This record gives sequence, C-alpha cells and structure tokens, in this order.
Amino acid sequence: MNGFGLIERPVTWVALAGFMGTGKSRVGWELSRALALHFVDTDKLITRVVGKSIPEVFEQEGEGYFRACESEVVERVTRLDHAVVSLGGGTFIHEANRRRLLERGPVVVLWASPETIYQRTRHSERPLLRAPDPLSRIRTLMDEREPLYRQGTIHVHSDGRPAEEIVEEVVERLWDWADTEAAWDGPEAVAERASD
Repeated sequence: MNGFGLIERPVTWVALAGFMGTGKSRVGWELSRALALHFVDTDKLITRVVGKSIPEVFEQEGEGYFRACESEVVERVTRLDHAVVSLGGGTFIHEANRRRLLERGPVVVLWASPETIYQRTRHSERPLLRAPDPLSRIRTLMDEREPLYRQGTIHVHSDGRPAEEIVEEVVERLWDWADTEAAWDGPEAVAERASD
C-alpha cells in the first residue's frame, strides 16, 4: 500500500502553466506537499535528460530542439498519476502539448504582472529575455501568449501573494472543478454517452 489512497484530495494529477516567473515551480512544490503528490518540474526533467542547462540547450541545439524535448516530456508526464507537474513557460502555448495536457486533467494557469515577472527573472539566464529591453520583451511575449494561456482550466494571480495563500486558493478551486466534473459524470451522463 503506497498511502496515496488514504488522503482526500480533489485530484491525483494537475499541471501548472503560465509565463516564466509566475511562481509555477514554487507553487507546484507547495501544492504537491499540500496534496501529498509527487512534484515534477518539466524544465528540470529536460536538463537532467539532456545533460545541459536550458540556456545551453537553446544556444547549442536551438529552440526547435528544446521544444521537441518539451513535447516528449509532456507525453511522459501525462502518463503519470499522483503528480503535480510544473510546466516550462512555453510548454502550454504549443497546441499539441496544450491538447494533451487538458485531456489529462486540470491545468492551473498562474498569472503575474510584467513588472513582477521582470523583478523575479531579471537575474536569471533565461534565453527569451536576452534583449536590450527585457521588460518590453516580457510584455510582448505575454500579449502573444495570453489567448493560449486563457485556455487553461483554472486561473490564479500570484502577484504579491505568498505561495501558501496561492496554494490554498488553487486547492479550493480544484475542489470546485472536481465537484463540477463529478456532476457532469453522473449516472445520467454515463448512460447518455453509452447510447451515443
């Protein structure tokens, strides 16, 4: 017995998406502890498999190679159970990844202002922010990606909030989502689907 069945939780699998610097890794880790699930960070998984940092992968292999690695990782993590998955900032914007993730379970999108993101990422080695004006680059990328992030299941703002508070909101919203899913999957819905 692994103990996973002993705790009451809204889901046994959830992914966190959103722009870089919105808190996916920190919130994901805290959420995995709150729900007693494994924590998987897709960017860390890629660096472990490829044996290079993400900036090195971008520099030496190119963005196309990195995105292919990302798709492979998405395929793997959607087969997991008992996991909170923190996605790289660009993972969810690719249609095949987005579709696969949303079919697997709820995707929580974390949001923050461009200014907050800049403050949180300005000392990092992120390849997409190597620009003369990183803040305006963040704004442009966020505007481009917003319609795609909007396709997530649950949306939570992380600006100026401690991770514990964000996790509390995410858990609450996951319970609401699970209740709605259960209502849709009631005996009538199953019978209806069977007669299609």
